[in-house]
Amino acid sequence: MSSSQPPSGERNPLGLDELIAILVAFGTMGAILFWVTGKNPDRLNARNWQFPAVFSQPAVTPASPGILTPESPSSDLRSPAKTLLPSEPDAAPVGPLGPVLPQNPPVGVIVVPPKPIARSTPAPAITKPKADKPKADKPKVGPVRFSDVPDKYWARPFIVALVDRKIFTDFTDSKFRPDEPMTRAELARLIQRMSDDKEPIRKAIDFKDVKDKSPVAPAIDHTVKTGYLKGYPNNEFRPDKQIPRVEVIAALASGLSLKPSTKATKTLQLYTDRAKVPKWAVNKVASATEAGIVVNHPKRALLQPNKTATRAEVAAMVYQAMAKKGQVPAKSSEYGVKPLKLPK
Repeated sequence: MSSSQPPSGERNPLGLDELIAILVAFGTMGAILFWVTGKNPDRLNARNWQFPAVFSQPAVTPASPGILTPESPSSDLRSPAKTLLPSEPDAAPVGPLGPVLPQNPPVGVIVVPPKPIARSTPAPAITKPKADKPKADKPKVGPVRFSDVPDKYWARPFIVALVDRKIFTDFTDSKFRPDEPMTRAELARLIQRMSDDKEPIRKAIDFKDVKDKSPVAPAIDHTVKTGYLKGYPNNEFRPDKQIPRVEVIAALASGLSLKPSTKATKTLQLYTDRAKVPKWAVNKVASATEAGIVVNHPKRALLQPNKTATRAEVAAMVYQAMAKKGQVPAKSSEYGVKPLKLPK
């Protein structure tokens, strides 16, 4: 027969399975709540919630509102400091990439800007401008160098000296043309330049083959009036004729008024080809030999009086004539003829 007594007011104790289920339920709810508040505390307005140490770190209270406060060194979180702003429940904030300053801070709130990061790169050194050094004097131009007159050329010292003194000026393309023949008109130009200060001793001759407007007419007139050159019969000068060596020697001896000091035939014994010297030029050649004007290349004893004079040979003898006048220093040459002291 069933009992009609009401059930007892005492509750049966919970079993082990029920207790475990309750703990799991509460743990799950706490984990979800902790995850939501940690992800977006402003949305649930749970900024001031306190959780047991099991679920969260202690809240950090800033020293004053609006001031950036770095996290404690012992904190395991390495996120940058954040600026405290009023919560906006309806807006989903985006995590800042760095320190954030409010665009319009409230009145009375002090905002400390972040300090600039010091760069390790040193500042560029400041150098003082160097004072301009005085410009060095330009190097002096040396003597003219000719491609066809090498350093060891036998007449180079005479050629360079006359070119430097502007006695020789008719050269182009850095070539002197030392082996080309010399004309009577060209010799007249050289003599005019070397003796332009000499007073005339005779009258000019009106040569029929020299026009008044010819560029060589002044030089020819000068050499005739100063006694260096003469004409040919029939009142001819023959300016374009290639001049032989004997005429060059005779012209220089005549212009310098040289006279032999001994018998001319004895002086000419120096030359192995003395028999080829024209009779009218014997005294001129002898006096020029005594004065040291004659230069013979390639053999000093070979005069070659009737050979056409080259530009190099004329340069050597014109320079020796200027040295005789004291216009230039004397130059020694293995091809310069030195007269022997012969008995009178």
